[in-house]
Amino acid sequence: MIRRASLALALLTALGCALPPPPPPLNPLRFVLVNDVYVLDTLSDGTGGLARVATVVQRIRDEGPTLFVLAGDVLSPSLLSKYYSGRQMIEGFNAAGLDYATFGNHEFELARDTLVARIAASKFTWLSANCTEASGGPFPGVEPWDTVRMSGRLVGIFGLTVQDRYRSYVRCSDPDSAAARAIDTLSALKSDFIVGLTHQSITADRALLSRETRLDLILGGHEHSAIDETQNGRHILKADANSRTAQFVTAWGSDPSWQEGVALLRIEPRIEPDSAVLAISRRWQDSLRARLGPEVVVATAAAPIEARDAVSRREESAIGMLVTDAIRAGTGADVALINSGAIRLDDVIPAGAMTNYTLESLFLFADETRVVTFPLTGARLRDILEHGVSATSVGTGAFLQVSGVQLTYDPAAQSGSRIVGQLARPDGTPIGAAESLNVSFVAYPACEAGDGYEVPEAAAACDRAAEGPRAADLLIRHLRGMSPSVMAPAAGRIQRQQP
Repeated sequence: MIRRASLALALLTALGCALPPPPPPLNPLRFVLVNDVYVLDTLSDGTGGLARVATVVQRIRDEGPTLFVLAGDVLSPSLLSKYYSGRQMIEGFNAAGLDYATFGNHEFELARDTLVARIAASKFTWLSANCTEASGGPFPGVEPWDTVRMSGRLVGIFGLTVQDRYRSYVRCSDPDSAAARAIDTLSALKSDFIVGLTHQSITADRALLSRETRLDLILGGHEHSAIDETQNGRHILKADANSRTAQFVTAWGSDPSWQEGVALLRIEPRIEPDSAVLAISRRWQDSLRARLGPEVVVATAAAPIEARDAVSRREESAIGMLVTDAIRAGTGADVALINSGAIRLDDVIPAGAMTNYTLESLFLFADETRVVTFPLTGARLRDILEHGVSATSVGTGAFLQVSGVQLTYDPAAQSGSRIVGQLARPDGTPIGAAESLNVSFVAYPACEAGDGYEVPEAAAACDRAAEGPRAADLLIRHLRGMSPSVMAPAAGRIQRQQP
């Protein structure tokens, strides 16, 4: 069969996007995926931006029917969402022509009425087969699955979200059971092609695709780095967070011999932004400036400062060390801890001027990332640190950044027994199990059992958590005191034992 490139593919080639072999021109199905998109505008390195994604999507749609989907995490967290609870993201994705979205875990950080209002304002369809209101009924305007006819084929699509400890108004059932029910239903409706729009770990997605042979494609989120895996020609895809990339899928053929071509589209400065989405982004940035006042320089970075999630969630990072040093200095604690998920910039801070806007953008949650300080024994500190380096924490937001303590852990050991030897102070002296230490920790893990932390010793301090200092204020004060410029602290606080 002769294959020929379509106009859409030619346009994407002109944008510099790497593409798969062009499919045959026999009524292909097209999908564009983004996930974990917290901001509308471009990133500090000039990449990303929903306005550019909208341009790419429109150029693909010029060639034929295309589904544009979002695999969760969009309403929170971001600097704007801290004040506007995701209103700006709904406006942006409405203008960009989004078709479907599923819930990410961060959507459930909003109050119930706020989330319902955001769903009602959406011109796209929200899907969730496993997350409902606590009563068991669906959220208003949310469907477990949907079907759409594309290129003469019936496409079925359903949404899934990872189970977690959410607010009391949410009930998320077992994703696997919910997926099975959705696939049964979509199959009974004679769907030609079934898509799972998921926000869960790659491990869970692999298991789902392996178990459900009728599932043709998973478009996922939750991880922040692009992924493309295949099982018997069926793909699991995730894009880079914050629209650095989008995944483009073309499927052709028929069941059981569907073929799938995949391209990771890099959202680069050369792409002309969509004017409508760009106008929305600029309007919301103007609103932010009106709220926060002028952007001012706080300090000067002597070199780039690593603040990407992919680093901070697996190892000590420059920004993690600076933040915890600032917390320890500002509270006078012996030890300071922060879960990496509380640091949300997901970018490299370039050398040069560091502004109040950049530093505020590190801490994006509605609790303002308040810090509580409480006494803890050395033994209990070790328990908390063990959780931070457990198999379920490394690579996630539960991984800890630390100040005032040094540890070595063995990633091959069983979780709960991974720390090797004694904990030590920065000068190398050991921390005894019975010693009493003043420990500063941010409120979400310390007071709300966030990321699986259990810290009953913090209860009294948590009663006053709303009065605790903001991590952003402590960091700004700390950086202002670093002269003549900010330099990352020396590494070595958290060491990974090599095999």
